[in-house]
Amino acid sequence: MDWQIPLLVSAVAFAAFMVFRFRPVISGDGRASAALLKGAKQRILAAKDDVARASALCDAADACARLGRIGSAVSFYLRALRADPTSKEIAERAAEGLARRPAALEKVMWRQLASTRFGESREAAVIALRALVASYSKRPRFHARARALENVLEGLGEQPSPRASRRPPPPPA
Repeated sequence: MDWQIPLLVSAVAFAAFMVFRFRPVISGDGRASAALLKGAKQRILAAKDDVARASALCDAADACARLGRIGSAVSFYLRALRADPTSKEIAERAAEGLARRPAALEKVMWRQLASTRFGESREAAVIALRALVASYSKRPRFHARARALENVLEGLGEQPSPRASRRPPPPPA
């Protein structure tokens, strides 16, 4: 009887973990997102040009993000960036889809900024900068990065994201 109680407790804990882990797939929204992912993958294979492929890749990334598959979502967004690096739509969708995952958002947005020259895709670059400012301003450790990117946006004649918390510069020492 001594070993049965810990075994029962661990089995119940494991079952609770599995239910929690697979809840996005089991829910109605999860099934709909899985169906959208399947359709997007078919459209990726059938795409004739880079713009259509990038749109299908973004659809797949959005579905993965809703399912909690953040690694796959990042991969799809990065593939979409390679297909159409100057697209403003990809930057917007990635910023929205990964808004709750700062590390993933940071990876995709910095890749967006590095993928093309600024003159070729100014709108996409500004969207990426605003997303980074919003992400960095939420974390106290990265407030200096947020302020630096706000300064870059101001230097470009753009306003930072309205979601970003504008803090006054530190007083001179």
